[in-house]
Amino acid sequence: SQYLISGALIGALFLWLALALLVGINPDLSWVPNNFGLFFAVCFLSPVLEEYVFRGLVYDYVERQSKWVWPANSVLKISISNLVSSFLFVMLHGILRGSSGALLVIVPSLYLGMLRRETSGLGPCILVHGIWNLGWFSLFPPMTS
Repeated sequence: SQYLISGALIGALFLWLALALLVGINPDLSWVPNNFGLFFAVCFLSPVLEEYVFRGLVYDYVERQSKWVWPANSVLKISISNLVSSFLFVMLHGILRGSSGALLVIVPSLYLGMLRRETSGLGPCILVHGIWNLGWFSLFPPMTS
């Protein structure tokens, strides 16, 4: 689980660095002071609620119904619980943010599901999700008025 958490954070840093260098997008949190409520919502509240619902309630419910994982002999296994909770997570983002928003969360959602399986808890998922959102919204600030 320690490797999954480290991998999540290192991978995110490489993605953000690549976006900054290759596309010319620089991190900017100047929108935060005048929009702290929005910052709190996207970097704290949203990760807590989404992880509780998708990697908590949905994941646990499906896990009680089936313990199927694939591939069975692999270090990184994707469970049916992960697939179902990720599918619903992706659909929610598709409804709220369109197809591009849905596509952008497929891999992170599956990764968070593997982290959930390995740690048996939501804390690491919430932490990683919050850090990912912080990085994302520093590169692509939300629409503010």
